[in-house]
Amino acid sequence: MVPVSLETCTLESSCKLPLSEYIFRRIASLGIHNIFGVPGDYNLSFLEHLYSVPELSWVGCCNELNSAYATDGYSRTIGHDKFGVLLTTQGVGELSAANAIAGSFAEHVPILHIVGTTPYSLKHKGSHHHHLINGVSTREPTNHYAYEEMSKNISCKILSLSDDLTNAANEIDDLFRTILMLKKPGYLYIPCDLVNVEIDASNLQSVPANKLRERVPSTDSQTIAKITSTIVDKLLSSSNPVVLCDILTDRYGMTAYAQDLVDSLKVPCCNSFMGKALLNESKEHYIGDFNGEESNKMVHSYISNTDCFLHIGDYYNEINSGHWSLYNGINKESIVILNPEYVKIGSQTYQNVSFEDILPAILSSIKANPNLPCFHIPKIMSTIEQIPSNTPISQTLMLEKLQSFLKPNDVLVTETCSLMFGLPDIRMPENSKVIGQHFYLSIGMALPCSFGVSVALNELKKDSRLILIEGDGSAQMTVQELSNFNRENVVKPLIILLNNSGYTVERVIKGPKREYNDIRPDWKWTQLLQTFGMDDAKSMKVTTPEELNDALDEYGNNLSTPRLLEVVLDKLDVPWRFNKMVGN
Repeated sequence: MVPVSLETCTLESSCKLPLSEYIFRRIASLGIHNIFGVPGDYNLSFLEHLYSVPELSWVGCCNELNSAYATDGYSRTIGHDKFGVLLTTQGVGELSAANAIAGSFAEHVPILHIVGTTPYSLKHKGSHHHHLINGVSTREPTNHYAYEEMSKNISCKILSLSDDLTNAANEIDDLFRTILMLKKPGYLYIPCDLVNVEIDASNLQSVPANKLRERVPSTDSQTIAKITSTIVDKLLSSSNPVVLCDILTDRYGMTAYAQDLVDSLKVPCCNSFMGKALLNESKEHYIGDFNGEESNKMVHSYISNTDCFLHIGDYYNEINSGHWSLYNGINKESIVILNPEYVKIGSQTYQNVSFEDILPAILSSIKANPNLPCFHIPKIMSTIEQIPSNTPISQTLMLEKLQSFLKPNDVLVTETCSLMFGLPDIRMPENSKVIGQHFYLSIGMALPCSFGVSVALNELKKDSRLILIEGDGSAQMTVQELSNFNRENVVKPLIILLNNSGYTVERVIKGPKREYNDIRPDWKWTQLLQTFGMDDAKSMKVTTPEELNDALDEYGNNLSTPRLLEVVLDKLDVPWRFNKMVGN
């Protein structure tokens, strides 16, 4: 399709574009350059308009679930002021993606999910169309909006377009604005008979993309100043303060402020389980990860005695709180929580106040203070607890090797596997990033997610190694997406495939010898990359520490091709923390 010129549009005149082209142009205006998904008959005509926007590329995946996981990884990597974009077709496509979208919703990952639907002209007739479900009786009319009703609980906003498109541009812009503001998935349902209808597109000129990112301060300047002063006074008057950086700090683009704060104060600081590697873990005032009673014992002991616990970007949930133990032993009046929706100082809660306003103000106040106190930095040993194993390579050894193998700028994508729960015991290098589904914990997520990460890293032109930690059971869920690493314009990963003969996480919880925790055995893992079309890929199976050392040396910096390293582990070997989590 030939793109329509916007050069003749002015703020006073209207400019017409096909609905679909407006959507794609608005996406591109936000600096988003890749659209993930799977084609389907209800979205094909919409998809044609993508080729009118040269800044955009189509990234087809093997199925809709994988597409959504890849979109999630892209969104986590591309930056807090953008979102991932997923395109599916009604019913069979969107429902396949729903599990991944639910995970993105649970973990505050912004995604635009575009769904092509049945024609609007037929929706209210109740006719039985393919990809739809009817009622209990085949004589009942079909509800063409049934899936939209399902998606309400996994989205921050739903826009279902009708044949009245007079305000379509504003409605689309508002959907995008809401996704950016709330950091959650939103849905855009487009009937296939409306995709070519022209709409007023003058917003592309009169409402620049940055306007969609603008936020109104959450409260008045007087309240911001009051809260800021109270927190700063509490920090500077404390004897042993601690700062904990949590995942929402990353989602809302506040990490640089948090890092500047702890560096300016040289205050003892930690990352949460979900916030792994957000603060620079190589700094001398970084004392270790903190997740309540599931933390390094020395870290836990020190924080239990803090008189000012500043929790930035908190997301308090079962997994991210050490099973509800995060604040145990800490004086409640010493706890300060900075959240996108509220600020809490001791027993005083300020509702509808965002840390997006408070944290920068705190930092400004600290930087303006010429008489900052000098805080004691405890000497805490970073240790990896030795757990015996029945195989030469143990999970303890894997963690020790990762500690020495990782280097600055690395991006580590971790599957929901046993090794994930050992990562808090290692120190990540400067400017590294850890991506994983630490709360929703859907196995199989990380492999296609890492593909989305690789697309984003290539788009950002980052000099990063991409390392995927993958379990054998999880890999069998979504393994076909390995084939997408055969593309040219992606960062080639090092895949560390942990072969422990099944669902080790589940074995440790219950049924260590039950067949339900077995997977299909004897996959030829080292032949998979070639099977998926990567003739130059490198693969190796290792069973001893010496082989592991050699393999990491050989594969570590060979970034020209995908590499797969199969590591044989014992089926019941897990890091100490996971045993504690499940009560063993």
